Amino acid sequence: MEISVSGKNMDTGTAFQTHAEDALNAVVGKYFDSAVSGNVTLEKADSGFRVKTRVALSRRMELEATGFAHEAHAALDAAIEHAEKRLRRHKRRLKNHRGTVTEVEANDVFEAPMMVYAGAEQLDEAALDDSSDALPPVVAEMAYDIGMMTVEQAVMKLELSEDNMLMFRNSSHFGLNVVYRRGDGSIGWVDPRGLRDMHS
Repeated sequence: MEISVSGKNMDTGTAFQTHAEDALNAVVGKYFDSAVSGNVTLEKADSGFRVKTRVALSRRMELEATGFAHEAHAALDAAIEHAEKRLRRHKRRLKNHRGTVTEVEANDVFEAPMMVYAGAEQLDEAALDDSSDALPPVVAEMAYDIGMMTVEQAVMKLELSEDNMLMFRNSSHFGLNVVYRRGDGSIGWVDPRGLRDMHS
């Protein structure tokens, strides 16, 4: 697997790059023998370092994991440990449902426009005191991929990512669904179609 290692406004150094490549290849290789590519990003954060890892396990499935520590190599180790936990859980799900989980095809995915609005901590006092109904300023615009998949596929994809929610089209009825991380660590599922069926 080809891995790129970079630093955000900093030099990672050869030792860190070698450590990142060897560790990520080793942990991903334990569970997947056909991963496409990966990248590791090191950045300073507060009083320590943050390491973000992203691995393309297949065309439509990605693994994300983040680690934080006072030392760069320790932050990398934390990210790798986090990645392995997610890979282990994902592999166990695949084994328990062998033959029932297939990859989402590229033509089953469409893009929806997504906007990110400024939060309260990003606004100045004047904006916070504004009593109008105007939306806060847009800080980012991007595309959000909405794939056609089963609920099980959506849960597995969410578990491999760092995201808090995932919107998808339910392959059983083509309606929009959401899976999300709950405060207690479990995963919730919202299906408006299912609610309508309950009251029909």
